[in-house]
Amino acid sequence: MKISSIKISLLYIILFGLLTSCSTTRYASKKGNETTISAIKFLDEYIMPIGEQFKGTSVGGLSGIDHDAKNDRYFLISDDPSQFSTARVYTANINIKNNKIDTVLINGIIPILQENGKEYPKYGTVKSLKADGESVRFNPLKNELIWSNEGERLFKNGDSLIIQPALTFISADGKFLDTIPLPKGFHFTKGENGPRKNALFEGVTFADNYRTLYASLEEPLYQDGRSAAYGFGGAITRILKFDTKSKRNTAQYAYNLGELPVEPTVQSDWNLNGISEILAINNHTLLVMERAWAKGHDDHTFVKLFLVDLNEAENVINNPSFSKNPPKVLKKKLLFDFDTIDKHIDNFEGVTFGPNLPNGNKTLIFCVDNNFSKTQTQQFFLFEVEP
Repeated sequence: MKISSIKISLLYIILFGLLTSCSTTRYASKKGNETTISAIKFLDEYIMPIGEQFKGTSVGGLSGIDHDAKNDRYFLISDDPSQFSTARVYTANINIKNNKIDTVLINGIIPILQENGKEYPKYGTVKSLKADGESVRFNPLKNELIWSNEGERLFKNGDSLIIQPALTFISADGKFLDTIPLPKGFHFTKGENGPRKNALFEGVTFADNYRTLYASLEEPLYQDGRSAAYGFGGAITRILKFDTKSKRNTAQYAYNLGELPVEPTVQSDWNLNGISEILAINNHTLLVMERAWAKGHDDHTFVKLFLVDLNEAENVINNPSFSKNPPKVLKKKLLFDFDTIDKHIDNFEGVTFGPNLPNGNKTLIFCVDNNFSKTQTQQFFLFEVEP
């Protein structure tokens, strides 16, 4: 009896050691093979025809893109606030042949539904409602999407309109599931506190096997200081980290925006530089897309890509005002300047990893928000990732 017990115990210890050894090896291997980017190479541009229609909707305002790799389908969110058609996400196939985008085929519509199960009403008919979709990401583990809504902050002729921004989970067929509570200081107000108009959650991305969500503010909160301007590169906005299970905001990071690259000819609210999208490269590295406009240069958007590493970054979640308490900003590394390629650069707003190329390298696919304008271009760009 004793001898058998000893043998069983020894066998258990040996098996336990082998199992933990294998587990450690797998973890180290996974960590050692994390996705990295040293450079990206432009491969191709695809232009969607102006006035593209799909099932009675105008295809445009494509502000976010994500790739469902298992089913090789793409999700594209339109920022149409139910002005032209109902608030929606498109599904699409993007066919790549010989390192070029052969076709972009819209093949489905997911209407974005309110919590009451109804579609958003036509814009302007209900003052308290506005769906301004800016980014969309797909979680294949739960077969659900998250989309960011910039809401509205409008003061006109003595009247005020405030519709709070939101980060909302919806099912794969558009049904409301849940929303993330906004942290303190991130609600629209009538004063100069909180976020600026059209300067909210332009970017979202999952990380850590969908346990983490990052969301970026396009421009600084009022309490965090000035917006970027020509000759001023000290504007600091925030990137937020959320736990997707608890919906709790666990960290915030300070991100220093670059100045406007050219001087505007006219002062305008549209003279700005901000974060238009983010994409997790691995669990601690984010790709950040900065996009700038300046009046007098209306035919050109200035787009730059940066990498930031969140390891050892300062968590500024308890800093309510950067103006009063200057933070330690994230270190950023320039990855790519779109001005280095001989192409028209329009209103770039979305980016996702695409399929791997025949050589094994990953791809990045970018999409443009053409603002439903006949003078703008609905572009898609394909890049090769060099690890």
